[in-house]
Amino acid sequence: MTKTWAKVCAAGACVLAVLVVALVRNEALTAAPKPDLKASAHWVFDVDQLAAKTVADRAGKLPATLTGGAKVVTSEGGNVSFLHLTGPDDGAMIKERATAGAPFLPTEALSVVAWVRVDEPTEWAGILGCFQDNGPAEAGFVVGSNLKRFFFGLSTKGADDGDGKMTYLESKTEYQRGKWYHVAAVYDGKQMRLFVNGQLDATSDSQSGPVLHAKEAPLVIGRYKDRDEDFPLFGAIKEVALCPHAVDAAQVSAHFAADRALAEAPSAVPEGPRFVIAPYLQSVTRTGVTVMWETDEPCAAVVEYGPTFPPKLQAKVEGPNVMGEVPLAGLEPNTTYFYRVVCTDAQGRKLEGKPSTFMTAPGPNDAYSFTVIGDTQRNPVVTGKVAKLMWERRPNFVIHCGDVVDDGASKQQWTGDLFKPCAELFSRVAVFPTIGNHEKDHPQYYKYFSLPKPEYYYSFAYGNAEFFVLDTNSRRNLKADGEQYKWLDKALAASTAKWKVCYHHHPAYCSDDDDYGNTWKGSSTYGDVRVRSFVTLYEKYNVDVVFNGHVHVYERSWPIRAGKVDQKNGIMYVTSGGGGGGLENFAPTPPFFKDQFRSDHHFCYVTVHQGTFKLHAFDQEGRLFDQFTIKKD
Repeated sequence: MTKTWAKVCAAGACVLAVLVVALVRNEALTAAPKPDLKASAHWVFDVDQLAAKTVADRAGKLPATLTGGAKVVTSEGGNVSFLHLTGPDDGAMIKERATAGAPFLPTEALSVVAWVRVDEPTEWAGILGCFQDNGPAEAGFVVGSNLKRFFFGLSTKGADDGDGKMTYLESKTEYQRGKWYHVAAVYDGKQMRLFVNGQLDATSDSQSGPVLHAKEAPLVIGRYKDRDEDFPLFGAIKEVALCPHAVDAAQVSAHFAADRALAEAPSAVPEGPRFVIAPYLQSVTRTGVTVMWETDEPCAAVVEYGPTFPPKLQAKVEGPNVMGEVPLAGLEPNTTYFYRVVCTDAQGRKLEGKPSTFMTAPGPNDAYSFTVIGDTQRNPVVTGKVAKLMWERRPNFVIHCGDVVDDGASKQQWTGDLFKPCAELFSRVAVFPTIGNHEKDHPQYYKYFSLPKPEYYYSFAYGNAEFFVLDTNSRRNLKADGEQYKWLDKALAASTAKWKVCYHHHPAYCSDDDDYGNTWKGSSTYGDVRVRSFVTLYEKYNVDVVFNGHVHVYERSWPIRAGKVDQKNGIMYVTSGGGGGGLENFAPTPPFFKDQFRSDHHFCYVTVHQGTFKLHAFDQEGRLFDQFTIKKD
């Protein structure tokens, strides 16, 4: 290098240094100072604000306790700390029961100001809320996100129709997955305003007057939660401020500008395809299993599988498709296999599922186990807890007694309320469902489950048992001249299995207080009389156990035959409807068949070995509350 060129470089370096200093100074001069929002509560998710699992309230005396697996983490660059929400139980609970009139709840006006990142869109998710939205009864406030936008929900006394009326104001701006957004919900007593990234984005004049708070509601961060709904945010929250006044537009803009770099940062979610439903298992037999999944864009795919890891065998999927369904055949019985799904989109971007396992069915002399659940409906938190407990028991497969979702037409309920909380369980053991009334015989039931034909009823063998699955919904003819009755008659007659188990959604016998007649004021049929037509076949062919759901309780009958208790030759009827649906009650007086019952969320765990059939029932905390054993030669 010549001296002249060295001087030029040195001069250039000096100029560059001056420019950098000038830019930094200019940025410092133009950046808006962070305003004091005069918040009544302010949660900033920094590590220095965390003691054990408690986050301090910088403005007052409302600490928040982290729930589930929620963690306060720092970004790789070390410049941003935030509450990371990745699991179905994650959030930050401030008050389990905040009552109307509590001094920390805003009344005449309110503002919620937050930095938030949505990594996985869901139908309902909360940033901060204290509300009840139960049918026509609507009270309180909530700020959150849905599948595309942010929302501000509010109920006030000026719009009260007798039991409250809530307005959900949606942003016009659609968020991008994995990007940070500054969201401010403001109410001044006359108008609702929603700001996104410092700009006024939507308004509503539907509410007026003081906030109509619920008599009692949870005050919580990171969840859309009231008495009968609980939906988590999957993403991150940097801070949340709750103010008892209307923050003006200039303050909102300044608060955003102070951390504008967050909104300009690249998405935290990698580009490319993603799983809408992670790989899961269906139709396991002694020599085969079906692997299914769903992606958010069409992909070609390959299933890698084999008895060792990494798996060496491959099954390719013709595509591209969003739904994947691959039957694997020619497997060894009673053998553990590893598998992984690898998807590739049209641009060549890959999506690799996490490695998982499955086990083929055993022979008739081997021991095995299965779990029973029903009526998961629309409660992903409870469903997730119960699914985790079921997986801890390491069952060979899962029986689901119907009402797997609350509305079979809602895709979000399938993806978010059923498959997401059950992802670990369903990725390792196959689920065999029966269809409930809430599925509405919708095509999505048949899309997401791969079952033996004709699917709405079917049978399958496992170990030394045969299972007969029926559709007992009102659209089906269950009488002796009906298709299912004729099929069941022949199938049971042909079965050589040591154990015969039938299951369907509606109960033949049940002590419920009002599904089959109001027992508080009159009589009851104590079960679905349409389903009783099958009892003739159960008794004719010596079925051992009948499972059902529909009623959201656990109940076990005495062994029944010919309309009375018969401990030697009777059939055990078990209602297991405790997977998440709202719990129900029992009749004030017990019918003849009642042995044990409990109103609680739960699951059943069944173990079978040759002539021994054992059932254990566990509540949502994993506590054993009932059990029985049947033995036969």
